[in-house]
Amino acid sequence: MLNLLTPRVLIAFAVFLGLIAMLRHVVLKQPLVETDAEGETGRIAPNRALLAVICLIGTMLAGAALMAFSHGLGGWAVLVVAVAALAMTGMMVTAFFPYFDITWDEDGIEGPTLLLPPPFGPKRQRIFWEEIEIAQHENGRHWYLQDGKGTRIVWSFIYFGYPALIRRVEEECPWLFNAQDNAPPPENDPEAIPPVKRRFLRLNFATAKST
Repeated sequence: MLNLLTPRVLIAFAVFLGLIAMLRHVVLKQPLVETDAEGETGRIAPNRALLAVICLIGTMLAGAALMAFSHGLGGWAVLVVAVAALAMTGMMVTAFFPYFDITWDEDGIEGPTLLLPPPFGPKRQRIFWEEIEIAQHENGRHWYLQDGKGTRIVWSFIYFGYPALIRRVEEECPWLFNAQDNAPPPENDPEAIPPVKRRFLRLNFATAKST
């Protein structure tokens, strides 16, 4: 009886946690982008309601697999499925902590350097706007900003309100998008200061916002 009861209790507990998480999100629903009155600071975070559903599904799958394994169904393959589902759920749970949030102000932006759970990530870094040299949209719907030292701040489509962050980057770092920045001085002007060569990768974020 205990062998039959334990997986069922785990599944019921997972369903209960998932419902509580979704109810909390509805009751305490926050705006997609948190900003101050002047609009100088902002914050975006992963879609934690969606993550709660994913965690719920992962826990239910793991519980069902463990129940089947305890009854001798499926053999070791079912146990592997249970372990994989629990590992996936554990990774998703880490996204509920604030160190995955991205914040910005008039000076710069701060956020995770990797969208990976501990201990592989997410180490947080801060980059000043004037130090950003690369803005890249990678395959798989991930974006990142990078300075000259190789420091990155990364986010993905699962972040609520990420188009607002993209617009802020366009406002604060126009040199990443304007094709006419750092125009060369006249050839015969002895007082002209040569332009500083910077490794900017120009990317039109307007196309990224539409995908």
